[in-house]
Amino acid sequence: MAEKQYQRLTRGYPRSGFAVAFASRVSLWLGPDHLLQVDNSGYTETYKRFHFQDIQAIIVRKTKRFMIWNVILALPACASLLAMLPNLNGPHRSEPMTITCGVIAGLFLFFLLINLALGPTCTCLLQTAVQTEEIPALRRARKTRKILNRIYPLITAAQAGEVRPPIAPTAGAAAPPAETPPIKMTPDPAPDPMVPPPRAG
Repeated sequence: MAEKQYQRLTRGYPRSGFAVAFASRVSLWLGPDHLLQVDNSGYTETYKRFHFQDIQAIIVRKTKRFMIWNVILALPACASLLAMLPNLNGPHRSEPMTITCGVIAGLFLFFLLINLALGPTCTCLLQTAVQTEEIPALRRARKTRKILNRIYPLITAAQAGEVRPPIAPTAGAAAPPAETPPIKMTPDPAPDPMVPPPRAG
């Protein structure tokens, strides 16, 4: 039988935002009728499927991780720049010290810009009738919006149109019905290439 085709929605992310490089990494894949979460520890892979027809709600909450990382990266950068200033015009100028401080400041500023470009952080919870599971691979609000907007039509189709996203009313538009279920984010779609899922072992 031909293998099912999967589309990779996210690359592998550590389960914890502060995890070391060799920690377990989690990725999310799109199957024909379900989401597939792959947990790769480096030695084994664990698979968890969430069928579209079983999804009752997708809950997204913003977190403070974005601001925490900004502070963690900005403080050393500012300290390095301040330490470099006396070496620019002072009587005891040290070129090696100036270069060292400049390199350190540039490194932290580089990662700070990356964090700012990726945008605010969030947690994503997927609720079914039997469990509420956190999806560690969905941790940036912008990326999460794109993925939710992409999978929402599939959930709608699987549940025979019974699931509708909450849409804020605009001028001249009618308000959404009161029975709208709690799918919290409905962002822009993002195309992704078809790729097979990773295999165990």
